[in-house]
Amino acid sequence: MNSPETGELAAAAGFDFVVVDMEHGTLDLRDAAHAVRAVQGRGADAIVRVPSADPTTIARVLDLGTRGVLVPGIRSAQAAARAAAAAHYAPRGERGACPCVPGFDHGLLPWDEAQRHADSIHVWLLIEHPAAIADIENLAVASAAAGATALVLGPFDLAVAMGHGGDHRHPEVRAALEQTIGAARSAGLDCVAVTLEDHAQASAAAVASWRAAGCRITTALLDRYALGHAYRTTLQEISRLV
Repeated sequence: MNSPETGELAAAAGFDFVVVDMEHGTLDLRDAAHAVRAVQGRGADAIVRVPSADPTTIARVLDLGTRGVLVPGIRSAQAAARAAAAAHYAPRGERGACPCVPGFDHGLLPWDEAQRHADSIHVWLLIEHPAAIADIENLAVASAAAGATALVLGPFDLAVAMGHGGDHRHPEVRAALEQTIGAARSAGLDCVAVTLEDHAQASAAAVASWRAAGCRITTALLDRYALGHAYRTTLQEISRLV
């Protein structure tokens, strides 16, 4: 949500990283900057989900000092390579170099040190369409070669695109996601599982399932979903008193 305190709260609760979502919702670059500072100020990493694979947006988000970017809509090996290249400086990539940005203490950080920081960013590519699954082995290899660090499972979009109406638990969707995990691991990439549950026990079960399938990194909870579920279920319990 468009609230730095939401991200700050997640970091204070102990999450290792918080995804700041510019693709869905109302966040623009200024909003994302406030969210990144709030999250990282409480000791967690901020990963910004950019609205598209636009190289300028990727570069500006990384200039904020965010720990990494999550790029949606990756459907081919070529698109994966372009997105990863946009996140890295030459000669590895095509990101425009400027030392005077927030991520490098506004120019106070020596450039060689700034480059080391830049080389250690996370570049996560979201796999959420059957076209990506159809060539997932080549896509994973191209991603790793261009400097990506992980493929991210996109269960809901993939379920919609596969004609299963958002049923992210459908066996065909699960099989496609597990195929992505295998391709990522073969290419030397991490694979990030996205869980979509609304309470603790279901989230823990989903995380356990994806860890068993080979995902080292998982998400848990969406702020809007968790808050909305808490509001609704609490009101339902109160209404029984009447």
